[in-house]
Amino acid sequence: MKKWLSLLSIIFCFIKSQAQTVSYNDFKKLIPYLQIEDWKNAYRISSDLLSSSEKDTSDYRAIVLYANILSASGMVTQRLMTFEQLEKAMSKHKGHRILFSSHPITQKEGSLNSVKFSDAKSAKDAFITATNKEGAHILCFENIIFKAPVNPASFNNSFVRCGGKIDKIEFNPNKSLVWITRLTIKDGFARASQ
Repeated sequence: MKKWLSLLSIIFCFIKSQAQTVSYNDFKKLIPYLQIEDWKNAYRISSDLLSSSEKDTSDYRAIVLYANILSASGMVTQRLMTFEQLEKAMSKHKGHRILFSSHPITQKEGSLNSVKFSDAKSAKDAFITATNKEGAHILCFENIIFKAPVNPASFNNSFVRCGGKIDKIEFNPNKSLVWITRLTIKDGFARASQ
């Protein structure tokens, strides 16, 4: 009987650990590392949060997934991770829900860290070029294909957060540090930041 109780206890602990959800407090642990671009610690923390919350579908987990991809790309620029290691670590994220950082809207081609909608009135997609603080490295090109057309004017010049499901993850084929990762998002959405 003791063996069965021990076994049930172990199974319960395993199920509970797989069912953890990412909270706002979990996400807040990442912010200081992302702000100072300590990519190594941001990657470590975000990886731990992702592996302990595989069944979670919350916005916080989707944001942590983005932080994980961004910090891994940042590690490549600092030569703390190779492109091969990056590809191996990121390939498991295909098909997962992601939520990007909030950005201002821009009309200018080639703008950095801004959302560029394909059309000013009825956009079918949007594009973001996410860089490090200095703009020296493009960490991630983000192409969001919306599930339904979006009217950028409805955001009244507020910051916008885009997201959706990761359809493709690509890496710089030249392995140069000019740009690292390119994401294509399907079933995308855009919403005003709160």
